[in-house]
Amino acid sequence: MRNMTGVIVVVPTPFDEDGRIDDASLERLIGHYLSLGVQGLTIMGVMGEGSKLSTSESEALMQRIFSLVRGQVPVIVGASNPDDAICVAIANQAMELGAASVMIAPKRGLVGDPQVHDYFAGLCNRLGPNVPICVQDYPPVTGVTISVAGLAHLFQSLPQLEMLKLEDMPGLDKLTQLLRSFADTPASLPAIFVGNNALFTELELARGAHGVMTGFAFPEMLLQVYERHKAGDLEGAADIYEKYLPLIRYEMQPNLGLAARKYVLQRQGLLACSDLREPGYKLTPEDRAEIDRMLARLERRRAAE
Repeated sequence: MRNMTGVIVVVPTPFDEDGRIDDASLERLIGHYLSLGVQGLTIMGVMGEGSKLSTSESEALMQRIFSLVRGQVPVIVGASNPDDAICVAIANQAMELGAASVMIAPKRGLVGDPQVHDYFAGLCNRLGPNVPICVQDYPPVTGVTISVAGLAHLFQSLPQLEMLKLEDMPGLDKLTQLLRSFADTPASLPAIFVGNNALFTELELARGAHGVMTGFAFPEMLLQVYERHKAGDLEGAADIYEKYLPLIRYEMQPNLGLAARKYVLQRQGLLACSDLREPGYKLTPEDRAEIDRMLARLERRRAAE
């Protein structure tokens, strides 16, 4: 996974109106993402509402997704959990099913780089050297801040840490400093992917990020932007990206954002129901009307291309 590039889509978990996992919608979603040509999928992350799933649901969801993907793209499984034993159990099962990596964020309550390092060193020891880990650096959600020096030390000292999902805010300068910190140790440089609902994607790719990992409702745009950057067409990439910026901004709202994203996926015919599992934000009629207007304007801009 250290050499991974491109667009990895974070997959939402579809639920029906009674809060049960909706298999038909899940099959449509996975088929849609694969048809677009994404480079990978991430499941059971924040967008996947993994913390709301029971152990049996998590196991069944993983098995179903791996059966749908059939090895066509790498799958990263979110394994973060405040209970280390549960985190390890999810990670081991994911690898048995064929996961390319597991994504783990530092658990709440860790303070300072040494504690974060000890946490990941302990997980590496329990998981063994054959489980690649993607570190999720997401202070707005975890409450844990890792410095550039702390991240560099993590990846230089723990070789099974192969990817980083960088979601600190502000994070652009952190990305630049982190890339520079590996100048003398390029072999330990992880694949650095960025998220934050694609709010800074165009700038982050220009700064040197290796790829994008987010659940934004139009991954086809992310693929186009990535390819333009890869070809050196930064202006063309920005032109495509900026057409979607109002929707990206709207989806960035805490609590409401995931509900909005699921509604957009429902509007595309991919989800039968846009509801979050309880507890979760419920869109109001005004919310839906705003999203409908943004989608109509987006369609006009796309049609004018």
